[in-house]
Amino acid sequence: MSGHRTAPALGYAAFVQLRHHPYEQYAHARLGDLDLSRRVVQQALRRTELSWPAVLASDPDAFAWRVLGEAVADALARSARPGADALHRTLPARAADAALLHEQLGMPTGAAAELMGLGEPQLQVELRTARRLLTGTRSRPTA
Repeated sequence: MSGHRTAPALGYAAFVQLRHHPYEQYAHARLGDLDLSRRVVQQALRRTELSWPAVLASDPDAFAWRVLGEAVADALARSARPGADALHRTLPARAADAALLHEQLGMPTGAAAELMGLGEPQLQVELRTARRLLTGTRSRPTA
């Protein structure tokens, strides 16, 4: 029966359809380079696809988000440019991700939490952490 896709393949295709654009927005915000962002997202999604049966046994959103974060960090490490995202140079990764998605990209908290594989209360904690740390950074006297 050629032409028929299996349920896991359809599930992965639906996952990609829902996540591809927000992943590219996130990667572009961090990398500052649209072409590089697209390549990094494709790499992360391919890695997720190759692990899809195991991913389904855990949390697909959390797994793919971790893979995307690693792919972006690897791209930044290989790049001569520091990237466009100062948040990740200042904050812990999850707090920076939450702030970038919600504050910079304007994503509703529920959507940002889902994208990251978190519950909305966890995302709210990360946003409070980001705000607290950023306020503390701004209020410190400079030498």
